[in-house]
Amino acid sequence: MVAVWVSVSLVAFIMVIGIGVDFAGHAAAAQDARAVAAEAARAGGQHLTLDSGHARPDVHAAITAANTYAAASPWTSSAKVTGGDSITVTTTGRYETKFISIIGISSLRVTGTGTATVKSVLGGTEQ
Repeated sequence: MVAVWVSVSLVAFIMVIGIGVDFAGHAAAAQDARAVAAEAARAGGQHLTLDSGHARPDVHAAITAANTYAAASPWTSSAKVTGGDSITVTTTGRYETKFISIIGISSLRVTGTGTATVKSVLGGTEQ
């Protein structure tokens, strides 16, 4: 009787630990995806053009730079310029589970989003 209880408890304990490991791994992967998206947006924000005396993202160059930066990571990315002065990058991918694949969940979706906004400043005043 004790052996059965110990066996069932041990399996349950391993599953609880496994869920914790996989969700911690997923959280770390999500943080990485957000960090890559934010840095890719910043990289895109370095490519500027002047429009009526104000700095604006060069749409083609900004998108290319952001996607090139993100391509060095394990994430798939898409970049777009919104509102005329913001670069938004979204990264997506999958976290391959270590333990919960036992119950049929082999991967978890991961997404991250980062935005960089270009500001024109002259003499300490935003234009």
